[in-house]
Amino acid sequence: MYHLIEQTLKQIFMAFIIYRKENRKDKQFYIHNDESYQLAGWGLIYNLWIKNGKPTNKGWSVSASDLLNEHNEEYSDETHSLVIDFHPKSTYRIGLIEIEKIHLYTFGENEIASWTPMMIELRDVYYKDGYKALRTDEKRKEIGEIEIQESRPKIVEFLYLNGNNLSWNWGRNGMTNASFLYDESRDYFRKYF
Repeated sequence: MYHLIEQTLKQIFMAFIIYRKENRKDKQFYIHNDESYQLAGWGLIYNLWIKNGKPTNKGWSVSASDLLNEHNEEYSDETHSLVIDFHPKSTYRIGLIEIEKIHLYTFGENEIASWTPMMIELRDVYYKDGYKALRTDEKRKEIGEIEIQESRPKIVEFLYLNGNNLSWNWGRNGMTNASFLYDESRDYFRKYF
């Protein structure tokens, strides 16, 4: 019984969702089919770090297709999308963004990672706020099928992963702040890199 409750809560508050892409009459739709992915921990990024030869003290990058194919050999960015619900427990808004690329720099020694700062290239998928008290079934219906707009803002987010000793998990809340940088602010900050 506990396992059933845990699985139901996981589906309700999924932050990392895989959407299937479908084209209809020159329009693209993302279809939610209750499939999730694990980006951090001993998940997709760690697996690709190993496949890339465990690079340390240098940068490396992965695409959405690399991540999707690691999750399922039949997936690519042509057929599926890696979506993040950036506020999955919210009852007043829905915010979905899509991973396009991740650039990482892993610090470490002797094929052991100490930590990995990363820049995630994202794109808007869906945003709507102003709900009074959004119920789970209403949210599920709202994000079950999304028509993708041609013009979607790009976003950049900076995060980091801990190293091997902390299981490649995200940095704890309060230890780091992450921000979305849209095109204009990214252009401003670019001169400092």
